[in-house]
Amino acid sequence: MTPNQRIVVRRIVFVAMTAWASAASAAETTIVVDSGPFPSVEEAANAEEGVDWLDADRSDDTACTECFAALELQRSLRRASGRNDDFLLADDGDAPSSGDLIVVGRPAVAGARGAVGALGVTEVELAALGREGYRIRSAVVDGRRLTLVAGGDRVGTLYGVYGLLYRLGWRWFAPGDLHEEPPEDATIGDLDVTERPSFASRGFLAWEDRGDEAFLRWMARNRLDYWTLAQQPHSLMHKLGIRMVCGRHDSEHLYLGPHSDYPYDHPRFAGDEGKPRDPYPVSGEFQGDADGDGRLTYFEAHPEWYPLVKGRRVPGIRDERFGTNFCTSNPHAAAELVKNYVQALVDGPLANADVVRFWTLDGGKWCECEACRAQGTPTDRYLLLVHRFCRAIDEARAEGRLHRPLDVTFLTYADVVDPPTRPLPEGFPPDYCMATFYPIRRCYVHRLDDPACAVNDKYRGQLAGWTRDPDRHYRGRLAIGEYYNVSVFKCLPICFMHTMANDIPYYHRAGARAFDYMHVTTSNWGSKALTNYQMARQLWDVETDCEALWRDYFARRYGPAAGVMRRFYESLEPMLSNANELKYGLARRLNRGAEDLFPDAHLRYDRRPGVECSGPTLLEMIEHGRRCRQLLAEARSKSLPPRVEARIAEDARCFEYAERTLDYYHACVRAFHEARAGRRETARRHDAEARRLAELLREDRLSAQHSSSHANAENALIASGAAGALERLAALLDGQ
Repeated sequence: MTPNQRIVVRRIVFVAMTAWASAASAAETTIVVDSGPFPSVEEAANAEEGVDWLDADRSDDTACTECFAALELQRSLRRASGRNDDFLLADDGDAPSSGDLIVVGRPAVAGARGAVGALGVTEVELAALGREGYRIRSAVVDGRRLTLVAGGDRVGTLYGVYGLLYRLGWRWFAPGDLHEEPPEDATIGDLDVTERPSFASRGFLAWEDRGDEAFLRWMARNRLDYWTLAQQPHSLMHKLGIRMVCGRHDSEHLYLGPHSDYPYDHPRFAGDEGKPRDPYPVSGEFQGDADGDGRLTYFEAHPEWYPLVKGRRVPGIRDERFGTNFCTSNPHAAAELVKNYVQALVDGPLANADVVRFWTLDGGKWCECEACRAQGTPTDRYLLLVHRFCRAIDEARAEGRLHRPLDVTFLTYADVVDPPTRPLPEGFPPDYCMATFYPIRRCYVHRLDDPACAVNDKYRGQLAGWTRDPDRHYRGRLAIGEYYNVSVFKCLPICFMHTMANDIPYYHRAGARAFDYMHVTTSNWGSKALTNYQMARQLWDVETDCEALWRDYFARRYGPAAGVMRRFYESLEPMLSNANELKYGLARRLNRGAEDLFPDAHLRYDRRPGVECSGPTLLEMIEHGRRCRQLLAEARSKSLPPRVEARIAEDARCFEYAERTLDYYHACVRAFHEARAGRRETARRHDAEARRLAELLREDRLSAQHSSSHANAENALIASGAAGALERLAALLDGQ
């Protein structure tokens, strides 16, 4: 374990949960929790809609989350013991003086405090645990079993309950009841556990309301805390300790959109007299209502706020998140964007946000004016803007307009992936601000720190520039944004088990303390459940023994089919690990009918003497798929519990999508090859097979769903990225 995760478990089994209830009607074990201002524990646990989560009074917040934790504990213990008359809930003011107690959270009443005190746990200890850390202590005192589960804050208490249940054998592999695995016979020994997460922030990058209650509960049960502000209801996420995240590449469009209405009473424009006084000087480039639509836009009022491109000022933005960034050296433009953004955080649509991603355009270009160029590289310019944004947050806090804690992350990606070349402003970054490194289009065949992989070696060098270069200017915090379902993958069931086992500890050694990945699916996980489950375990404890985790995962998730399904996953990983080359490379070349379909050493059709080949070939991937199909059949031939049958059926549906996609690529490749070799009839047979597979993919409207809108696809054929290959083949064959 890490130094800040001390776990001592003395395996002194004192009672089986199935024997906790006596013949008497009274419960042997009582779960005690402070219900705060609510009339009962049950009412507190379900009061999230009535709690003001943003005010200064934390008592209702704490009671709601901790009473919910107590209900979760009661539900689980009753399910394990089969006794619904045991594990009664009691407010800490009504804690019984006899019988075993489980105290959830910090008790407020003297009697319960005395019980906790007998365990030797102090308030000072608990206060030092932070937001998510927790303490579990259990011992026999004066003949009764006393157990404390308490966090430094309400979220830590909730995580402590789930940590206790995990130790007792509960597993939550995916959202929904089907994927909850209770223990057959839970026992408990003396416990002395102190835990804090290895990564302070853990979860998924998203920006749409697309999760459901089952998904959010799965996140909390696996102690993940990073999800989107767009999700509703906010009250449930507050209760579950899930931090709400806002901000995308559209911030300029939202807060300085060139075509948005100018929000002030401009002295040279009639019809806006009801607006606030214009705080900015009149522009010498003022255009007035240039398009005659009766309104004044930001760009019409201040063209100089927007980028200079080839000698003239242009609006810059296209499609809300692409194009050329505004003129960041212009102090008035920067002030307006930052002011609007911060106001949205204070009392606007972002008022519930816990984390803000302060991003510029996606892979954007940069203003060419002399003032901007004088500020340095795109990264140098960007960090000056981030610094200005953080200063505005500090000012809002000092003025009493912003009260809640707020983290800020900025991009280390694409146009701003290189580290700064100049010293940063004094005091930057503040402790709540961090860089997020995004290795988009990295190779998943090789570990990120493999120097033999030319693709990943580039990213390794970029990361080192931010974290290890002794002369680096940035000395702040680091987050990682991974791409386990980047949009072009379109929800393929790619297995990353060995990749994550290596890379997550590598990222932690590099200094990363926050981690998310993009476009997680919120249901229909199939074998993708291992990715999300393993990620959660490793982010909580970076020293997780992944081999032990896999043994437990396969045994608990698949029962009698554990060994076969382990082999299935170990074939699935090389089958799809070359997904970046498949989707960014081969699929796009098929779509345009390229002459050379395999120009890169990372993806060849087959292995040939003297030809460099550094990744699985297409034929090897096809063979791994055949092996996976055989293993699924073997697993399903066994006598299995219904829940295991249902899990494997979900795996099989997701696998079928991947297998058909690969087979479709292969049929297209062979059709192109045979047609260009002049073997017309053979080419037509492969073309017919490609069209048969294409129809099956077209009928599949489930597999490429449940992710972000642009990571979804209407059907699996569109998701392949190579639907256009059929038209190219038709033209090629008809021309012969």
